[in-house]
Amino acid sequence: MYQRKRRPSCTPCPQCEDYREQLEESLQDEICDSGFYAQIANEAPTDVLREIITSIVGDEYGHARLQASLLGVCPPPVSCPPDCPAATGDFEVDVRAAIRGELEAIRRYAELAGCAPNPEVRYLLTSILGDEYAHTRIWNAMILASTLCNRPC
Repeated sequence: MYQRKRRPSCTPCPQCEDYREQLEESLQDEICDSGFYAQIANEAPTDVLREIITSIVGDEYGHARLQASLLGVCPPPVSCPPDCPAATGDFEVDVRAAIRGELEAIRRYAELAGCAPNPEVRYLLTSILGDEYAHTRIWNAMILASTLCNRPC
């Protein structure tokens, strides 16, 4: 009679051991980002850019709400944690900081998705990752447009 081999018991990867804490940190980071981006929106040189950035602010807060629901905390706290960075008042400098933050978020969501407890949570986290990638492209386009518009023709 064929006896099926038993798989050894799986132990979580070291990066997955503190999954809940990582998710809580990610939620707080999204709240910080939404506040930081709202400040950048106020620096925007045009109404169109302000509206685009305001849309990204809404996305970031939506990401926080989704993660809060995964943690069973709805809605997430409205106020920013005390260590949230403030905008500098220099649109280009702040947009470059936003790009760095979005790239870090992409890395973070890839790790969180890899540790997700089920396919549904993994799908949710990779969807957020896709949003963060799109935000990076939008911020990059703003920098490129700013650079091109400041050059003499």
